[in-house]
Amino acid sequence: MKQSKFIKLNYFLLSLLFFSDGHAQSDQNNKVSVSLLYTAADVGIFMGIEKGYFRDQGISVELNRMTSAADAIALLATDKLDVGSGSFTPGLLNAFKRGVPIQIVTEKSNMAPPAGPGSGGILVRNELKANGTVKSIADLKGRKIAVNSLQSTSLNYVMRGLAKGGLTREDVVFVEMPFSQFIPALEKKAVDAVMVYNPLLQTIDEKMKLASHMPEADLDKTSKFDTTNLMFYSDKFSKSQTAKSFMIAHLKAQRDFLRMIQQGNTSEACRIINKYVPAMPVDCGGMVFGSLNSNGEINIESLERYQKEWLQWGVVKDSVDIRKNINYDFVKNANSVLGIYK
Repeated sequence: MKQSKFIKLNYFLLSLLFFSDGHAQSDQNNKVSVSLLYTAADVGIFMGIEKGYFRDQGISVELNRMTSAADAIALLATDKLDVGSGSFTPGLLNAFKRGVPIQIVTEKSNMAPPAGPGSGGILVRNELKANGTVKSIADLKGRKIAVNSLQSTSLNYVMRGLAKGGLTREDVVFVEMPFSQFIPALEKKAVDAVMVYNPLLQTIDEKMKLASHMPEADLDKTSKFDTTNLMFYSDKFSKSQTAKSFMIAHLKAQRDFLRMIQQGNTSEACRIINKYVPAMPVDCGGMVFGSLNSNGEINIESLERYQKEWLQWGVVKDSVDIRKNINYDFVKNANSVLGIYK
């Protein structure tokens, strides 16, 4: 009889251990690693965390800072990262060419209205403008221009801006460096111009007055309606139920942000972004926001335009069918849960 009680007690303890381990494993499975550039385009992630939308879906978000989307490709390809984000890149095209199963799943930002001047573009050191050395884009010939990565759409944007002054890639000197080095480089006069986006753009231009934008090279003129920031899923993560839940939370947060923009009330969003990106003015002072697609759709034509330009410049050798690597299943599921945004 004693032995029977002992067996029952052990079974009870083993049951507790099993369910405890199972719960812990479930929590671990719902921990999602996400790479960010820490720009205003990441507001959907920040807001989703702060408003508890990811928590409501049983998800714990692990944030990882990266210099560009190119840095995340190897991690996504080997399933060491669940969710990547950033601009479209030549490296991503090359990965598609090799058959690496990285999936483009949604858009995080674009240049459609109400996005306007000041959301991104070429900034020139104020000293060069003040003394008349640089009066127009054409005057940047032979000058050093900082970009965060030549293996990203930053190259496309700066080249489109330079074309406004009749300049080609060979007419300037590109200097690759992380966004975090832009301010020191301008202060030390190590570069003459930078290709930058908000909120860093506003910090450099409005707050520190280190450089000012060249209106003809603003993104709203060179890249209007283009998709500027994307979200990617690794192959392993895309096969999990958590991938669907993650998109529901993210799209819900994206819509909150879009609603704030449309209503002209972005103070809450600014406070949230400032918590993660101190360069963002907490009061939105001088801040210009990009736009986004409320239902998660992507301007595929803009991605094809990027590819065409990279082919022309020799950045990539062969074209790929981008549409085959876009998976809308997750935004479709999120829209079925949240309803279509109107």
